[in-house]
Amino acid sequence: MELDTREWLRLHLAFGVTNAKKWEYIDINRPSESLKALLSFGALHDDVYVRKYKSLSSEQLDSIIDVCERHGILILTPESERYPKSLLEIANPPSVLFVLGDAKALSSVCVAVVGARECCEYSAAAAGRFAYELADAGLAVVSGFARGTDSAAHEGALEAEGTTIAVLGNGILYDYPHGSMPLKRRIAQSGAVISEYLPTAKPAAENFKVRNRLLSGLCDCVLVTEASSRSGALNTAGHAAEQGKEVFVVPPSDLFDERFLGQSALLRDGATLALSPSDLICYVLELYDML
Repeated sequence: MELDTREWLRLHLAFGVTNAKKWEYIDINRPSESLKALLSFGALHDDVYVRKYKSLSSEQLDSIIDVCERHGILILTPESERYPKSLLEIANPPSVLFVLGDAKALSSVCVAVVGARECCEYSAAAAGRFAYELADAGLAVVSGFARGTDSAAHEGALEAEGTTIAVLGNGILYDYPHGSMPLKRRIAQSGAVISEYLPTAKPAAENFKVRNRLLSGLCDCVLVTEASSRSGALNTAGHAAEQGKEVFVVPPSDLFDERFLGQSALLRDGATLALSPSDLICYVLELYDML
């Protein structure tokens, strides 16, 4: 028996949006039965999550659903037909996914393009060029909707009139980066903007590392175009490696430039050098036995 959207949303809020502990209680293959067991357990043991689950009012849920309906935002749960199957295979899959745009895009063959916010001209050009060629070849380009590399990747895919998917670390309706709502709407016309955070949620520093598991989880491989030794792109690459995904790296323009030390480390540790977009395109086509 399936849980309805309201019950998934209630669980999402009761445990906290990205709290992996929910999957210690809820069997993703038997959610209805495990929820009943959880409620029975909570009644006996005064469980904090069960108390919060029961304290959430219908009005609170109605308010969220109403905001989504008014703004054309879909609410996907692990039991929704359009929920991306690739995310069911990662650690701590989203219990609710908010989607602006075409949810079918989430089932596309995807490549993530990631890098630095304050990237150099070389890296921005590389992100845009790779994204353009990947999208032109029919692959969906996934990135994190930040300044710099992410924006270049989304714009490159849009220039090719292809599909791009933005994975946010805040709510879809929150204007971050400031002034970026027009880009969200452009992405949604042929792709999707997604978030596990409530539509009006503000960004928080910790959100972005947490959302990186979704960036890599949606994709068949990840391309890093610029990464210092402390870059968030390395976090995405780490998730990709844990998920068994190939990590590609654009060659650094300067081996001694600190902005590229993370890339050099990835290459030293076994990542694949990407000299052209065709390297990734051929990899993905071979992966799906399409060559």
